[in-house]
Amino acid sequence: MPIHRRGAYGFTLIEVLVVVLLVGILLSVVVTSFTGVDREQELRGYVERLALRIELARDKALQANKEWGVYVNEDGVSFAVFDDTNGEWMPQGGRHFTADSYSQTLDFDVEVESFEGNLVTLEGEAVDAEDEKKDFPTIVLFSSGETTPFTISLTPKDWDSNPWQLASDGFSRTEVSRPEQI
Repeated sequence: MPIHRRGAYGFTLIEVLVVVLLVGILLSVVVTSFTGVDREQELRGYVERLALRIELARDKALQANKEWGVYVNEDGVSFAVFDDTNGEWMPQGGRHFTADSYSQTLDFDVEVESFEGNLVTLEGEAVDAEDEKKDFPTIVLFSSGETTPFTISLTPKDWDSNPWQLASDGFSRTEVSRPEQI
């Protein structure tokens, strides 16, 4: 004959509350630890998309036999094509070359191989290099497939993080890297 005990079924209210509290604490720890990872993954994605956009512009310059320019400033990165007829850099829009939005504020630090002396226009006139640099792109993607050697460091302003770097020696593809030290 089976024996039934009264009150042996289920859990007490205290036991249920303790389990709910433990699950809540564990869930909050997991969620907060992934929040920083999400920011870093978003930043990495932005940097890799930027490298791909630079390479796409480089390919376009090679295919169309036109010089492309990359402007890097505090607002971000924009692209332009040199118009031989007008002798001007024409901003490039389109799906791949419009400003890529990023939800955080970034600090762009650019190092390019500098040039000194006078520039020569298409008409053969000498122009002061300082005046010309104002309208000149930060990085030039030549129709020969070469680029101005450059290194772009992107550092988030809103949190401490190692900077991401985009770099090219002028001949090789744009490489994405991240030094380990802050």
